Amino acid sequence: MLSMAGLIQRFNEGCPSAEVYRKGIRYYQVLLDVIEDQEFSEKVSELAKIPAGTITSTALKIVNVLLFNRDKNPFLSLGLPSDAGDVEIKKRWKRLLTLYHPDKAFNRRAYEETAKKINQAYEEIAELKEKSAYSEKAAEEQQKSVQDVAMLPRSSFPAGQTKYLKYLPAVILFTVILIAIFTITLFVIYKIN
Repeated sequence: MLSMAGLIQRFNEGCPSAEVYRKGIRYYQVLLDVIEDQEFSEKVSELAKIPAGTITSTALKIVNVLLFNRDKNPFLSLGLPSDAGDVEIKKRWKRLLTLYHPDKAFNRRAYEETAKKINQAYEEIAELKEKSAYSEKAAEEQQKSVQDVAMLPRSSFPAGQTKYLKYLPAVILFTVILIAIFTITLFVIYKIN
């Protein structure tokens, strides 16, 4: 809790966005607890020696900075690591929507925008996860096909005789030309007689 209180102090001092992003993700859950639970906010206030109202309002500001991050990173918006699981993502999405539901706010328009952003981030993450799963499946299929080709039987030629296979197309072409010349010659002889 003290580290989260330190984040609140640093945020109020104007710390860089990168620090807010890095620490905000780490303490996102606690920030939400501070916003939702007045009693918890007061405990943090006592420990940090910062007024409870300041703690709650700053926690809201930090969550909003993360939600509307300039990188437009959906994971950052929901305060999740990029390797978060589906259950964790859905749980955070529901919690944020519960917290920022427009019917719970005096400033309905701001909460509507926030709820849209939360839904947008959730949908983007779902899309990224789907693409990732598709890419992984395609990579697995490609790897399997490479393995299948590797498992094909080798040439039935005895060892050392495959070096002549590179001449096979030329031999075939030469044979076709000879057959064509022979056929034309027979045709000409047949026509003359």
